[in-house]
Amino acid sequence: MSAGPMHLVSRGLAYGPWQGATLAADLAAAPYALTNRHGYLLGHVDGTRRPIGDAHLPGRMGGWWVHPYRVADAPVIGVCDADGTPVTLTDVAVEEALALVRWRGRCDQLAFERSDALAPTAATWLSRMRLHNDGAQPWHGAIELSCRIAFEGAWFSGLRPGAPELQHHDGVAVICDRDTPERGVALGADHPGTLVHGAGPELTLRCAITVLPGATVTLAFALAATTEGATAAVAALRQALADPAALLAARTAEYAGCYERGLRVAAPAALARDVALARANLVHLGADYPDLGAYLLAGLPEYPQLFGCDTTYSVVGAVVGGAAEALRSALERLGSHAGRACGRVPHELTTNGRVFHGGNIQETPQFTIAVWEYLCWTGDLALARRLFPVCREGMCAMLAAWSDPAGYPHGDGMVERLGMGTRKLDSACYAVAGYAALAELAAALGEPDADYRATAERMRAAFDHDWWLDAEACYGDSMQLDGRVTLAGHWTVALPLQLGLAPADHAARAFARIERDWLVPAGLVHTRNEDLQVWTLPTGLLALAAFRHGRTALGLRLLQAIASTARHGAPGMFKELIPEGLCFVQLWSAALYLQGIVAGMLGLSPEAHRGRVTVQPALPPQLAELVVRGVPIAAQVLDIDVSRESIAISHVAGVQPLELVTAEGSVLLAPGARAVLARASH
Repeated sequence: MSAGPMHLVSRGLAYGPWQGATLAADLAAAPYALTNRHGYLLGHVDGTRRPIGDAHLPGRMGGWWVHPYRVADAPVIGVCDADGTPVTLTDVAVEEALALVRWRGRCDQLAFERSDALAPTAATWLSRMRLHNDGAQPWHGAIELSCRIAFEGAWFSGLRPGAPELQHHDGVAVICDRDTPERGVALGADHPGTLVHGAGPELTLRCAITVLPGATVTLAFALAATTEGATAAVAALRQALADPAALLAARTAEYAGCYERGLRVAAPAALARDVALARANLVHLGADYPDLGAYLLAGLPEYPQLFGCDTTYSVVGAVVGGAAEALRSALERLGSHAGRACGRVPHELTTNGRVFHGGNIQETPQFTIAVWEYLCWTGDLALARRLFPVCREGMCAMLAAWSDPAGYPHGDGMVERLGMGTRKLDSACYAVAGYAALAELAAALGEPDADYRATAERMRAAFDHDWWLDAEACYGDSMQLDGRVTLAGHWTVALPLQLGLAPADHAARAFARIERDWLVPAGLVHTRNEDLQVWTLPTGLLALAAFRHGRTALGLRLLQAIASTARHGAPGMFKELIPEGLCFVQLWSAALYLQGIVAGMLGLSPEAHRGRVTVQPALPPQLAELVVRGVPIAAQVLDIDVSRESIAISHVAGVQPLELVTAEGSVLLAPGARAVLARASH
């Protein structure tokens, strides 16, 4: 934040009713993220400019991104005394509320508070400062905003770097791209200031202020980016500076919706916090870029791209978490590319829509499963109808062409490691589930089955025989060309359990083996005895498997491990590794957590297009009750209370009745009605 030193004393979450200090030993190590649908800003809370990113654009994944361009480094705000000497900021406490980041501390005789956010609906960054003089003498000095503008194309975007050029439009400084003049950034404050043009693209806006004893001065800085020319940039800048407090309040209100309305947990309290944070993470990752449309970023800083597998793993959690429209748009975009690639679903699209990776083999059946899951939760028959031809071609032509006679696909799957057989366990599992999903889609749409269900049942019947290793008491993770099934020890051994492909006796033995050799206190390791990193993805999938097979205590423990990442490093963010590592905010981490609550513990399995939902709660022994509000199923909303003795379900919004199916039978729940169902066993 400062041109001079900053002494951090604390860093923590300040989100709604929840407060909590980060468990990081180095308070400044993890970046912070401010986001909106136009882009995001990644910086460091101590105000220093340090490299962010290791893999894609090493060291340059931070800063302010208005995709597909990186337009600036993270802005730096500093305080100088009357002689221009930087003032040390002391006793600085950083609060991260996801909607904004707030700094509080002291500089000289002043107490200061700074709040940064991105505007809700524009590519605009805003910083508002309040300085209070609690000394006996007037304070004279200046507040400085320093920024380094650079029009740099996103990773593999094919875009050439721009040439920043300082211009003035209607009395406002605008840095335009000389080669593409419609691209520019306006810079300004709501106080008079002096612009200092440093070396290269570095600019400093200095606002001199005087703060009298007992008085408070408030000022705001803003940067507004545009692709519509300097006039539009100036207009956006002035709009932000006209009422900075209103902009910050609007941004805060958007995130407050994650605990005030929509899906939320009323009890127990720890789950209430983590569900709200998981939903806020989905807001944080929401994007709507010109060349891609709406979707959810896979993770920051490395993975702002649109991914096939990340999107498909996140369907249920994102839909119940309030991001159904973004998921719908993402599925359409993936389906559009697959339709031009013979049904093959891409793995990775750059932020300007180029296909970087055409797709690992498991992503094609995963897409069909995702379209089916989206239909089940939203009832969106129109989307399913548009995407069904892509699913059909992907499963019956593209996937079949890459498969052996048994139907097991050749090629890389989720685990991209050398030395494995050509057919992977995860791809085989998703192929079986993909044909089953295709059969369900065909039935829902009135399309001919064409042996989809028969293929799925044939493969399901053979799967256990083909992949089970009795001496190992688990499934092999790849199949060699000669048909031998081998076990390298990757996390994918959990997938037959999660997808329901394991018979009860083998499921019990596989769980015991996984708990002995793959499970550690933090969750599921990537590869036993070799890669002991714990990823949220396999941990979340094992949690779903645990709820499916009645191991509810384990399921809750694994979900809690995922949620614990929000208390390490950058507070409030669901990380990619447990307790932290790689991306410091990751889509599938938050989405699988929410799926674990709603589909795992509540046991909801809807068929929204048929007006039906199966309810089979799996309440862990650690919990006396689970009280969930605002569960969306298509246009209907349910409140659900689960205890040891009963399930109470209220139809609180929507005009269509829902058929509730339980182990004891079914009941029709009319709009506005409440049903209390006894639980046979608990």
